[in-house]
Amino acid sequence: MATNPMQKNARNSFLIGMLITLLITGVIIVLLVMQLTNNKKELEALRGAKEKACIVTQSVKSGQVITDDMVSVIEVDKGTVPSNSFGSSVNNIMNYRLQDSKGNTVKTTSEGTLYLSEVNEQTGEQQNRAIDTPDGENYYYSDNGAKVELTTVPIIAKVDLDANSVLTTSTVKRSDEIISSDVRKVEYNMIILPSQLETSKYVDIRLTLPSGQDFIVVSHKEIEIPNVDGVDSLSTIWLNLSETEILTLNCAIVESYKVPGSKLYATEYVEPGLQDAAKITYVPSDEILVLIQNDPNCLQEAKTALWDRLYNKSGNGYGSRKEGIDSAVRNPIKNAIDENADNASDNVASGVQSDIQKTQEERQKYLESLGGSY
Repeated sequence: MATNPMQKNARNSFLIGMLITLLITGVIIVLLVMQLTNNKKELEALRGAKEKACIVTQSVKSGQVITDDMVSVIEVDKGTVPSNSFGSSVNNIMNYRLQDSKGNTVKTTSEGTLYLSEVNEQTGEQQNRAIDTPDGENYYYSDNGAKVELTTVPIIAKVDLDANSVLTTSTVKRSDEIISSDVRKVEYNMIILPSQLETSKYVDIRLTLPSGQDFIVVSHKEIEIPNVDGVDSLSTIWLNLSETEILTLNCAIVESYKVPGSKLYATEYVEPGLQDAAKITYVPSDEILVLIQNDPNCLQEAKTALWDRLYNKSGNGYGSRKEGIDSAVRNPIKNAIDENADNASDNVASGVQSDIQKTQEERQKYLESLGGSY
């Protein structure tokens, strides 16, 4: 049967159209496959550019202690992670808190192994001690077969940190406030406070005499202001102090009462995370020094440090008081007390009675805030 030329042209056009359609479809499929492949490669590249890092989950102020619950691990762009970050594990920053009794700090190898680096006292050479598997909750190293436990110190922020900030060795440091077994929270209401002092700020407690001489009694202490019904106390603060610090501050309090015109006051640190603790310049009385030396609750390290600062060693014991300290500190205080000797006892009694009254009033407010009947 003969084919109509028009039918033949129509069939050829159809076939050509089909071929063109298939060709275009093939090209589109190839382009889509290429695009998907490129997207997959880019996604893999992006994943490869991610790195886990330790961050703070909330805003942290300079000097504030960073605790375990404030630290988390997230994935961030690799290019934004500093080389001195704490890596991909919260344990890294928690291990950063460990040190021995001499202040030697624990380090971590690239494989995650903990070790302690110290100088051998006999040879003067650097040596590394392997930190053994935690014994319960305590880390330790072996010294001639004996287990030597490590001390855990708080980690604090050097500067203000916003939430989600990556933690690095440049933004945090080990606190110099080791929570030893003799530390207690103590309440004081006779210390003059700055007008805008807030909880968690760091202060020095200082004693100034009418002559203008000024002495640092305790330094770099984080304060807590008691709060009753949403209102901060106007005069009361809490401090965590060791037994030696408690006795020293008590001595300064009594001597401030004995000398009219003297005052015990707090000064606030501007950047407590960056500023080291100020050097103690106040020297307690002979009676308090003897009490500290004989008090079993005062840790030996604190006693030794205090005696090294105040006394010349004689043989295996301690000899005379260092002349420079006597003349620079104790003599002016003794002279001021002697000048007011007639009224010293009355001044102390009056000051203590005032403190007791303030404490009772604060206690009454607190009990009333609990809703009880007292």
